[in-house]
Amino acid sequence: MVRRTLSQQNNMKKLRETLGTFWFGTLFLTILGVVTYLPLAARMGYINDDWYLMFDGYIGGAKFFHDVFIVDRPLRGYLMQAAFSLFGMNPLYYHLSAFLFRVISAVSLFWIGNQLWSRRVAYNWLAALLFLVYPGFLSQVNPIDYQSQIFSLACGMVSVALTLKALQARTPAARWVYIIASVVLAWVYLGLVEYFLGFEALRFAMIVILSLRQTGQPVFSRLKSVAVTSLPFLAGMGGFLVWRLFFFEAERKATDVGLQLRSVFETPLTILWWLNYLIQDVFKVIMVAWTVPLNLFGFSLRLRDAFFGLGLSALAVVLLLLFLRQSSEKNGDDESNNSPGEMREQIWLAFITIVACLIPVILVNRHVILPDYSRYALAPSVGVGILFSVIFERVNTISLRSGLIAFLLGVSVLTHHGNAVRVADETEATRNFWWQVAWRAPKIQEGVTLIAMYPGSPLAEDYFIWGPANFIYYPEKQTGNPLIVKLPAAVLNGNTVTQITTNGGVETPLRRGNYLERDFGNVLVMVQSSSNSCVRFIDGKSPELNSYDDGRVTMIAPYSKLVSVITEGDVPAVPVEVFGAEPERGWCYTYQQANLARQRGDWDAIPVLLDDALDKGYYPNDGLEWMPFMQAYAVQGNLEEIQSMLKLVVADKYLRLQVCNSMTDLMTRVSLSGDVKALIEQNICK
Repeated sequence: MVRRTLSQQNNMKKLRETLGTFWFGTLFLTILGVVTYLPLAARMGYINDDWYLMFDGYIGGAKFFHDVFIVDRPLRGYLMQAAFSLFGMNPLYYHLSAFLFRVISAVSLFWIGNQLWSRRVAYNWLAALLFLVYPGFLSQVNPIDYQSQIFSLACGMVSVALTLKALQARTPAARWVYIIASVVLAWVYLGLVEYFLGFEALRFAMIVILSLRQTGQPVFSRLKSVAVTSLPFLAGMGGFLVWRLFFFEAERKATDVGLQLRSVFETPLTILWWLNYLIQDVFKVIMVAWTVPLNLFGFSLRLRDAFFGLGLSALAVVLLLLFLRQSSEKNGDDESNNSPGEMREQIWLAFITIVACLIPVILVNRHVILPDYSRYALAPSVGVGILFSVIFERVNTISLRSGLIAFLLGVSVLTHHGNAVRVADETEATRNFWWQVAWRAPKIQEGVTLIAMYPGSPLAEDYFIWGPANFIYYPEKQTGNPLIVKLPAAVLNGNTVTQITTNGGVETPLRRGNYLERDFGNVLVMVQSSSNSCVRFIDGKSPELNSYDDGRVTMIAPYSKLVSVITEGDVPAVPVEVFGAEPERGWCYTYQQANLARQRGDWDAIPVLLDDALDKGYYPNDGLEWMPFMQAYAVQGNLEEIQSMLKLVVADKYLRLQVCNSMTDLMTRVSLSGDVKALIEQNICK
C-alpha cells in the first residue's frame, strides 16, 4: 500500500513537472468542471427560450438569427448562426461548447491572477475554481439560449488577461498584437452582452494596481502612466458605447439605455432604489448564492439523485484536496506568501469587480433574483472568486482552510447537480407529453390555438407550447420574414381564461421574427394532470376531467374543440434530436390510440387495444383513463365489462360524476341497448 501511494505521488509529480504549474492547474479545473456540469448533459434537452430559437433556426435557417436579434444585440445573430451551423438541433453539443467557454473563462482568471500575483498560484487557482463552479449562476443548463452570455464571458476574461500580457510585452510589436486582440475581444463581448461592461472596471483597476506598484515615481507620474497606459484599451469600451448610445436604436425597452436612464430625471427617488438594489445584490452574489440555490435544488432531490449528487461532491472534494496537496508540495509550505499590500490589492479588485458588474444591470432597472435572474450574478462571480481566495488565504490552520474550501466546492457541485436533475426531469416530462400528443393526433388543424398544461415543466411563455407542436406538425421550411407560426398557443393564466370564456377574439403578436394569430374562439386544450397519468385532449362537448386538474382547465374545458384533431393518418414524424427516442409504447400509448379510435368511431378496435395492453401488464394510474374502453363496451352492449370497470371508479365521487356525464353524452350520440341505458341511469348516475 505504501509503495502504491508513493508511486501515485511520483506519477502526479511527473505529471505536474511535465505540464507545468499553469497547465497542471488548468487540467484540474477542467476535470472539476466536468464533474460539476456534464454528468447529466446528455439527458438535458430544450428548455425555455431554446424552443423558439431552435424553431427559428430549423424553419428559417441559420441566417434567420440575424432577424431574431437585430432588435437588441445584432452580434448575437452571428454567434447563433455559427453555433447552429456547427451543432444543428442536438442540445448536447451546445452543452459541451458552453462548458468549454466556461472553462476558458476560469482558466483566464487563473492566468490573470498569476500575472498579477505570481507568488500565490494555489490561491489564484482557487479563485478560478470558485468562479468556475459558482452556484449563483443557474443557467448553464440552458446552453442554447445562454450560448452568447457564456461565450461573451470567455471573450471578456481573455480580453482582460491579454491586457496584462500587453503591459508585460518586451517588444512594441508584441505589445500591439496583444492590445489589438484585447480590443477586438472587448468589442465582441460587449456586443454580445452589454451588461458585462463591468469587466472594463476590472481591466482598468489592474492597470492602476500595476502603476501604483511603481513606488519610486511621484504620484502624479504614476497617475499619468495610468492614463497613458489605459488609452489604447479605451478603444474597446469607448467604441462600443459610442455605437450603442448614439447610432444603434434598440427596439427592446429592456436594452434601451436611454429609455431606462430617463427614469432618473422623471423620478429622482430612483437613485435611492438603485443604491438599495446594489447593496442587496452585493450581499446576494457573495452570500445568498451559496444557500438559496442549494435549498431550492440540492435539498429537493429524490433519494437516488441526492446520493448521486453527494457522490459527485465527494469526488470533487477528493480531486480538490489532491490538487491542494500537490500545490503545497510544489510551493514547499502551506502558508501564504502574500504581503499586506497584495492582499489589499486583491480585496479592492474583488469589490470593484463585483460592484462594477452589478451597476450596469441596476441602471437598466434589473437586479439579481435567484433563481430566475441568476444570469446577472455571472459577471460579479469573478470578483466573488477573488474575494473568497483572499479570505481562505488568511486562514492559518491548514485543515480548517482545506475544509472550508471543500465545503464550498461540495455545496456548488450539489447545487448544480440538483439544477441539472430539475432540467433533466423537465426534459423527460416535456418529451413524454409531446410523444403522447403525436400518438393521439395524426394532424392538428392549422390555426387552432393550443392550450397545454403538463407536470414537471412550468409553461411561462407561449412558445414553450407552440415550439414543440410546430416541430411535430408543421416543420416545413419558410423563406419569409416573419416566420408564420401555424399552430399558435397561449399560456393558461387568468387573462387567457377570461378571453376564452368571453370569446375574446384574435391576437396577432409579433415577437423576434415570429408571427402568430391567436384565436381564443378556436382553442384545443391538452392536459396531463400528473407524471403518472396520460395526456388528455379535452372535448368541449363532453369534457373528461379529474379532481387533480387545475381550476382554470375546468373553466375553459367546455370551449375546447376536439374537431381540430384530424384523425386520418398515422403517427407523425417526431424529430428524435428534439424529443428523444420514442418511449415505450405502454399504457399511455394504448390510451391515446383508444381515444383516437373513439374519435374516429371505430368502437370495435378499442377492446382489442385494451386486451393487448392488459396481456402485457399495462394498467392506468388514473381511473378516468378507463372511459374510452367503458364507452366501447357500452356500444357493444357488454354489461359485464362495464360493471367490472365501475368497481374501479365508483369510490371517487368526482370521478363517478365524470363517468356519468360522459356516458350520458354517449347516449345522445350513439344508439345503446336498453340494458346499457338502464345500467347508466341506475348504477352510474343514480
